[in-house]
Amino acid sequence: MAKKDYSGLAKTIIANVGGKENINSLIHCITRLRFYLKDESKANDEVLKETDGVIDVMHASGQYQVVIGNAVTQVYDAVMAELGGLPEGGEAAETAETKEDDGKNPVSKAFGNLIGFITGSMSPVVGVIAASGIIKGILALLTLPQLGALLNVKSTAYITVSAMADSAFYFLPILVGFAAAKKLNGDPIVAAVIGGVLTYPQLVTWGGQYKTMFSLGGFNFQFLNYTYSIFPMILAAWLAKKLEDWLRDHLPDYLQMIFTPMITILLVSAVTLMITGPVIQGVANGIADLINWVVSASGWIGGLLIGAFYQVLVIFGLHWGVVPLVAQQIAQSGQSSLNAIISVTMVSQGAAVLAVALKTKKKGTKTLGISAAVSAFCGVTEPAIYGINLRFKKVFISGLIGSAVGGLITGLMHGTMYGFTGSLIGFSSFFNPKNPSDLTSFYAFLLSSAAALVISFIVAWVWGYNDEMVAGKKVEKKQRPGSEAKRKSETLTAPVAGKVIALSSVNDPVFSTGAMGEGFAVVPTEGVVKAPVDGEVAALFETGHAIGLKTTAGAEVLIHIGIDTVMLKGKGFNVKVAQGDLVKAGQILIEFDLDGIKEAGYDPTVMTVVTDKHDVDIKLPSVE
Repeated sequence: MAKKDYSGLAKTIIANVGGKENINSLIHCITRLRFYLKDESKANDEVLKETDGVIDVMHASGQYQVVIGNAVTQVYDAVMAELGGLPEGGEAAETAETKEDDGKNPVSKAFGNLIGFITGSMSPVVGVIAASGIIKGILALLTLPQLGALLNVKSTAYITVSAMADSAFYFLPILVGFAAAKKLNGDPIVAAVIGGVLTYPQLVTWGGQYKTMFSLGGFNFQFLNYTYSIFPMILAAWLAKKLEDWLRDHLPDYLQMIFTPMITILLVSAVTLMITGPVIQGVANGIADLINWVVSASGWIGGLLIGAFYQVLVIFGLHWGVVPLVAQQIAQSGQSSLNAIISVTMVSQGAAVLAVALKTKKKGTKTLGISAAVSAFCGVTEPAIYGINLRFKKVFISGLIGSAVGGLITGLMHGTMYGFTGSLIGFSSFFNPKNPSDLTSFYAFLLSSAAALVISFIVAWVWGYNDEMVAGKKVEKKQRPGSEAKRKSETLTAPVAGKVIALSSVNDPVFSTGAMGEGFAVVPTEGVVKAPVDGEVAALFETGHAIGLKTTAGAEVLIHIGIDTVMLKGKGFNVKVAQGDLVKAGQILIEFDLDGIKEAGYDPTVMTVVTDKHDVDIKLPSVE
């Protein structure tokens, strides 16, 4: 199968989030591109929502989130390739979030920054630990006495595959440290080394024995086991970034290469082992145990409430705040009752969208619905929620009804999960690896998933959807009063002397049909192209036959000299500016050999097209 090209989608996304200059940084999770923008009012939500390949747009957690779905990694790579050199999270994002006066409540702002940091630290790791959890579950399945114990836990094959599954959890501090440092625009290698310190075999052994490092004033500082841990390493990565910045400001350049990483590793590792690690690990374990206890103690009530409302968190991207808590639960106790309930909510939303896909006669809705259902059954509900379920709110509610029943059953049976991956694909996570013959949680998974699937499907089929329904607007955060951007206007002049004609009369359908945007053309009488407006040279083609400008107000304008003149390979074109130059209206941009183009058999008509208005009111010259 040919590899799909996402460069066009990437360009559209960049243009409609306000252009590269409006982007501080970019990260992604399983389904979303998460932009940190300088000014979110410059983004064009409506255009992006109607763009093929984009499911929805959200404003949440201090981020501008473009929901892509399963192809998010490929789209992210394409966007980063177009942007070039943009930091993946980091100082730019931190500066934008913390330093700009955007009128947000400080508490809300701090919470958004925290969620953004956790997202950036955890999202690159989630896929790996999810896959590892499935492998561990399959191993537990293969050791079941009911299946004839196909694998012996002491066999070479079991131990080898178990190492493959456990490595992501065992060395989780290294993975999280690397990801967190990238998010902070720090040194990911240094952070990974600090994570390696926390998982060093001898220190892990001492941690298991609570060996005393030293005593101070009658207080014993002990080693702890940090394998499977998350939060101590996230803070360590932040401390490392701050210390690195300070050292770079105070150490001479000739000492930077060796002494910056050396001092950072020594100090941050020591502080983490002695102070921050034990404190954070204790708090995190306490919270994880408390959540497990509350979910277990609340029984069917907790299951009902969590099942009914968890997917509402997904709408706003706040579920990412739950991810590290679930991971901490599994790391601390080897199980998560909360994750067992979350799993059934994924099944229910998948069942609801599947009902729509099978019932509808609309080809587009059917295709999207089937794809979204498969995604939900594989543990990712956002394509279903944003693509269809929220557009037809009764479908989303149908899913909530089913998940409430499924959560109730899970709570009644005290079901729990021993792995990270949920929904139908995560069935193996419900087998207890320490006691494979205990199938209580697996039976809870079967009954709750079946109930959620059947109920959500029936309710959505009977009540939630029909083809006569009109899709509602997608959920979006309301703008603060007074935050709407004032519409700007600009006037374009003819970039070259000659006769101004309608773009529709140009002998090239790419331009004449308006596919590139509205504009005008000029039959030139001389070979000098001048800037039609003040702006910046945003794009410059090597052949010199075309140039892209970003106007002062933010619109994007393309000036194309001749039709098929790219075939001249630059002959007869003399470019007078460079990409990134600021230009004034009337400034010479390109000189070209008008007679040479004609003699070569090409049409010299110069097209000026507004490829993206960015909400700017553009006035074009009158056609003669």
